[in-house]
Parts: sequence; C-alpha cells; structure tokens
Amino acid sequence: SYSDYMVARAIKNLLKFNDTYNNGRSEVTDILGRGPATHMHHIFPKSQYQKIASYMENLIALTSGQHLQEAHPNGNTQIVDKDFQYTCLICKADNIRRNLMGNTGEEVIYNFNDFMYVLDVGLSTNYFEGLPENDFTAVLSGIDINYT
Repeated sequence: SYSDYMVARAIKNLLKFNDTYNNGRSEVTDILGRGPATHMHHIFPKSQYQKIASYMENLIALTSGQHLQEAHPNGNTQIVDKDFQYTCLICKADNIRRNLMGNTGEEVIYNFNDFMYVLDVGLSTNYFEGLPENDFTAVLSGIDINYT
C-alpha cells in the first residue's frame, strides 16, 4: 500500500542520511550504542500511530542492541519502554535542532512543524502546535512535562 511505501521511503532516507552525516552511528549515546545503527526505530510505534509512521521526525537510528533490548525489552516489539522512548525524544529533538539550525553543510531533512505534529499525536496533546518556530527550549520542556 501507499502507506507502507511512505514508511519504507522514510526509513531508507534516514538510514542514508545517518550513514552519510553521522558515520552510521546511533542517535542515542549509551552503552548499547556501540556499533552500527542498522535499526530505524519508530519512537511512537507504527502499529499504534499510523498517522505519523512515515515521518522521519518519528524515526531514530539505533543499534540492534538498543532497539531489541532498550526500546523493546526482551525483543518484544509489542512493548515500548517509556523511559527509553523519552531518551529517544530528547536525542531526536537535539538532532533535529542541529539539522535545522547547525549550518554544518549537511542536507536539511527535518521540518520543525512536522516534529511538532509527531509530538502532539504521539503524546496526545496540542501543546506543541502553538510553539514558535525552532523554539527547542519549549520543545524540551513539553517533552519533560509529558513524561513526569
């Protein structure tokens, strides 16, 4: 279906971007983050959030260990570890900020408003839709509020 195509395309584009501009490393730095980031993980699960499944702002590059031990404990992809989901969102916000505002010569692949939409849908809120463009301080505050 078209939806599956769009998800596969987003995954392929993030993998290519991560390999090119991040040396194929995980977007989350932790003990399991060593080695190549070969898993493109939906921060908000595809099965529960079809509306945002194809947004690159909802995908994060992880190692297989991070994906199958931290994001989905014991490899159970039906379960999402909320603490690791929070970590992924904080890391993703920083990576999006750097991509949009860093002027490092890398291709710009993210959209601030798309990230706000992903957060509002994934966190079942409307807090993010009204934030000023590129106000990442408010984004981080909003993520914190939704996880405390």
